[in-house]
Amino acid sequence: MALLGNNWGTPPAPEELEVSIFGPGFGECVIIHFGNAQWGVVDSCLDPTSKRPAALDYFQAIRVDVEQSVLCVVATHWHDDHIDGISSVFEAAKRATIICTAAVATEQFNTILASWSAMQSLPGGSGVDELHKILVELRARKPNSRLPTPVLASASKTLWQRTENPPVIVKSLSPSDAAVIAATARLANFAPMASKIRRRIPDVKPNDSSVVLCVTLGPHKVLLGADLEVRSDPALGWKAILESPLTAEAEQQGFKIPHHGSQNAHSADVWTQMLRRSPWAATTPFVSGSVKLPDVEDCRRILRHTPHAYLTAPPRPSKFRDPNRTVEKTVNEVARSVHVLPGRYGHVRMRKNVAANVDAPWNFELFGSAVTMQDFVNLSQ
Repeated sequence: MALLGNNWGTPPAPEELEVSIFGPGFGECVIIHFGNAQWGVVDSCLDPTSKRPAALDYFQAIRVDVEQSVLCVVATHWHDDHIDGISSVFEAAKRATIICTAAVATEQFNTILASWSAMQSLPGGSGVDELHKILVELRARKPNSRLPTPVLASASKTLWQRTENPPVIVKSLSPSDAAVIAATARLANFAPMASKIRRRIPDVKPNDSSVVLCVTLGPHKVLLGADLEVRSDPALGWKAILESPLTAEAEQQGFKIPHHGSQNAHSADVWTQMLRRSPWAATTPFVSGSVKLPDVEDCRRILRHTPHAYLTAPPRPSKFRDPNRTVEKTVNEVARSVHVLPGRYGHVRMRKNVAANVDAPWNFELFGSAVTMQDFVNLSQ
């Protein structure tokens, strides 16, 4: 394992797999090399220095032709920390399929649906802005289609695949059917008269719409957990995946830990039933006010399942900084405390030859502020 700056070196060899996880800035991004100079991007965040999507900076640095080589772009859900800049990635990746969740669990999207054909400027946060730009790009690419749409991800659905060697399957394990139906009912303002029926509609939260992915590359499999949480309702969250024979994919070698390693997204059954013994595992931090994820106890819990656990950066806030020192001085004088982002930015990269045995180790590299979870725990004591 190497600890580096942002000297990313060369792209992977054609026969080499890669999973790269970036964050914060504010958010996270996962980049996957499928072999044969073909790539996928899952979610997006901005590099805090360049203010460009982390994926585009990385591809430029390792000399990847984004227009020709990026073949699928996935927005796992529409929280700002997962989709910042994703429309720019899609616009640059001219051959890519755009994929998003089939369960839209936010009221902002009523506006999107109501104004689909008009394509006027829409109110709302960056999630609405990013989707609007994606729809504009889709319309430009498919001018003869009356309703150009993204591929919608739901439980046990193949989203993208390649048959030549090594074969690749990108499959969604969520959102569950219950999450999709409940979100659709709410977007349609569905209000059944019978209170008994009304109570049966699950209370869908935004993270219930997250797209969990199983990516199979030859004999190798990795699990990307997005922000899916554990819910008491067995029709939602990780329970819905674990209880379905169609979605409970086993023998995963790597795990993008969901929801920044928080307790509410942890399922011991996922570790024992879906992952190989001691897989690699990585996540990004989240800092907002007093909330700092993952905390030391979260990391200790994860380390009980694997010693190969990584953070793209420690979950510590940074001080407010501005290029204009007058602005910085004024803000620091009038505000009691200003913490806008996790303190640093980093990148965890895993590479492995596709011909290697499933038990063969991955090669790990840490860039920027990335750390092992064990080191974070040790330094926090």
